[in-house]
Amino acid sequence: MASSIAREIAIAVPPGKLFDVIADYARYPEFVPSVRACRPKRTGSTVEVEFELDLGVKTIRYTLRHIEERPNRISWSLVSSDWMKVSNGSWELIPEGEQTRARYTVEIQIAKPALIPQALVDRVSDQLTRVQLPRTLEAFKLRAENG
Repeated sequence: MASSIAREIAIAVPPGKLFDVIADYARYPEFVPSVRACRPKRTGSTVEVEFELDLGVKTIRYTLRHIEERPNRISWSLVSSDWMKVSNGSWELIPEGEQTRARYTVEIQIAKPALIPQALVDRVSDQLTRVQLPRTLEAFKLRAENG
């Protein structure tokens, strides 16, 4: 079963600046917790990004296809993964005066590889949704506001 999550965070920069931080995928390992590698391949406003994410309990690899709609939206969908069946989501950037309300939504479904205990699958899912998401949003906020 897929888990859907939506979170919002106020970031004290205009949408265009935040968009630039989000769209700079190659630099994610510098500031996004648990991201060990990002390899983007851009074709216009479509970017396929290979990720390697270290969750402590498991390292997962996956590729997402991002569609950029400058300056207010980036959406993605799963291309391939060793542990996920579904990963769809978006960043919506809503101007609010001199700041941006960033709405992050994601739907994730973890696959259960053969011979892997369900408890490990549940732990990976919990790490992605409950632990990593708040840390990730805060990392984007700090990066955008502090350069």
